[in-house]
Amino acid sequence: MFLNISKLGGTFQKNFISTLAMGIVGPLVHGGLEVKLSKNEKVILWGLVKFPMLNDRQLSDKIQVRMSTLNAIKNKMKRNGLIFDRIVPNVEIMDYEILTVCWTSLTRGIKDPNDLMFLKGVFDSQINTYTAMVFGETLLVLSLYKNYTDFRKAEHKMITELRARQLIKDDKLHTTLYPLSISQIGKNFDYTAVLERAFGIKPGNDKGPGIEMDQQKARDKIHHLTRKEKTIIKGILEAPDMPDNKIAAMLDTTRQAVARHKKELLELGVIRKTRVIDYGKLGFEILCLVEGHYNKMGFVEKGGPDVKRLHLPSFFAVYGNSETVSLSLFKDFDQFTESKQIYLEAMKKFCDLHPDPYINLYSPKGTITLKHQEYLPLVEDFLKDH
Repeated sequence: MFLNISKLGGTFQKNFISTLAMGIVGPLVHGGLEVKLSKNEKVILWGLVKFPMLNDRQLSDKIQVRMSTLNAIKNKMKRNGLIFDRIVPNVEIMDYEILTVCWTSLTRGIKDPNDLMFLKGVFDSQINTYTAMVFGETLLVLSLYKNYTDFRKAEHKMITELRARQLIKDDKLHTTLYPLSISQIGKNFDYTAVLERAFGIKPGNDKGPGIEMDQQKARDKIHHLTRKEKTIIKGILEAPDMPDNKIAAMLDTTRQAVARHKKELLELGVIRKTRVIDYGKLGFEILCLVEGHYNKMGFVEKGGPDVKRLHLPSFFAVYGNSETVSLSLFKDFDQFTESKQIYLEAMKKFCDLHPDPYINLYSPKGTITLKHQEYLPLVEDFLKDH
């Protein structure tokens, strides 16, 4: 842990440790009792996910809900572990060149607590892995590497540890490499379209007051952070849901310093706010993993097909030079069948698929999140050299 929680007092320390147990740092098993949301609650949950950069007053005006109602419902959702705040770095301005998407079949479902804690330990030691999840008997791992050599070393270590526990069926993980210079991360755990489809909310083009990012300015900033800025950015990434005054207390600095540096880093696009949901509580019946291989039609240097306008309920999608992987959520099988057809038609206009995409369906309930957008080790490793 980066923060010294022993300095926290009384109720806040108890709440902070409870938050860790719900999945901010520790493993999270999605599901439990399904949460029934009112119309107001659905609109507020959608607004929180779609407009993470807005403060409560701005969001209240945007979605036309009283601020007192918004605050009460938001706090209730956070207490119940339905929604989590995240602050994530702009990975494109650091020195990481390769995104890897790895999945493999496990020899058994992860029901034994000892298996769960073993896997947690494996990926805690994999500093390049920022997300690791188990769907049924499938392990999915997302990582960032500076070069191919680093990837191969980490992959070998992972295979060795999983084999020793007899958790994998063969020696080889199914891994696709996406060089960031020629790949596009279309969605990185953005649940906006998922909620719009589930709640019947009409999508719009309004993204709220955004930030005009100058990648070069952001790159210059993260490569020339002061010692205090480095300490503060680590503290923000470690505890994104913690108030500025509490972060300041942990870092032996002032609330004003934390607020000032956070604002500058957000405005420059060095970091950004996002929110994720525990989808296992929302009644989704299907989680879908799609992997496709293709030959692009025409001259397309980077990116994928224009699927945003199709309003598909995906929350993660990456497109490389000849491969794509995506994750989606569906309320029922009819919605999955309809979306699958729309997706395939869109892909045919963009590329020649060969062979048909690999499609695997899972139950969202019981999905285990070992790590979720935990970028702090990556940022710490990057800052060591800058």
